[in-house]
Amino acid sequence: MRGLYAIVDTDSLARRGLDPAAFAEAVLDARPAAIQLRDKRGGAAQTLSLLRAIQPLAARAGVPLFANDRADLAILARCDGVHVGQDDLPVAAVRRLAQRASVPLRVGLSTHTSAQIEAALRALSELRDAGDSGDSLERLDYVAIGPIFATSSKERPDAVVGLEGLASLCALVERVRPGLPVVAIGGISLERAAEVGARCSVAAIIAALLPDQGTPAPRALEEVSARARALQQALALAGARAAPADRGAR
Repeated sequence: MRGLYAIVDTDSLARRGLDPAAFAEAVLDARPAAIQLRDKRGGAAQTLSLLRAIQPLAARAGVPLFANDRADLAILARCDGVHVGQDDLPVAAVRRLAQRASVPLRVGLSTHTSAQIEAALRALSELRDAGDSGDSLERLDYVAIGPIFATSSKERPDAVVGLEGLASLCALVERVRPGLPVVAIGGISLERAAEVGARCSVAAIIAALLPDQGTPAPRALEEVSARARALQQALALAGARAAPADRGAR
């Protein structure tokens, strides 16, 4: 996984009068590394309906779709994965749910501090030392780190990590679990994308994908596609130019 991890944030889209599925389709035109539905205020029925609307679009584009927080809805919508936070279901519980439903589900975990990262990596390190085959309940498909820069997408954001902090944490991840993708998140603009892409493999982005307020829908969606393509290109090029020793994860 490398490049743009595009987030479809329903709150941001509602303020611009944009349909989440139409927005997702515009983003998918850029063939990002992944796409996620973030529907923090919607009820379960609404979120499930949106996931089911986006899933065939993502499948057609060959892009994995992740649900945010809700492993149960990810399973029902046949998503490729789920992104969980520190206060959501533990990774092991998510894996058990997926196994019982016979649904292969990728799992990503949000981290905001070195202690949280070390706790996640400790479990991975113990599994590696025990000769884990890769099917363990604690297995992660990526770890997210942020916020890298100040962000307005959260009401109570965690402390800013910064670029140097990101590089240090990526190196820690790489030492414990070589090749585990690191997803940077928080305040990443097109101008900053190259700096982030040189330090880790993937950048999750909300605001930089959004069209300007008041832009009419057809033109707004064209702008979304253009922004997604520019971000995907900037991140992919930065990752390709960075020496392996300079990147924490691929």
